[in-house]
Amino acid sequence: MAAARHPALRAVTQTWMARSRQALERRFDAATARGLDALIEGLTLHHALSTDPMTPAQLRHAIHRFLR
Repeated sequence: MAAARHPALRAVTQTWMARSRQALERRFDAATARGLDALIEGLTLHHALSTDPMTPAQLRHAIHRFLR
């Protein structure tokens, strides 16, 4: 979130996302890797900020549904 306002952090975030996608591309095509990366990042934010975070089982279910 801070990267949206701070260009220096944006560069770090872009590098992080590129590496994450590269790792996912070892198992998935580029489009799926990008979507899965966004899903994981979003789930991470929701978990960190929520007063009622998803359970590990709910997280697995969300990821499995995306990959269908």
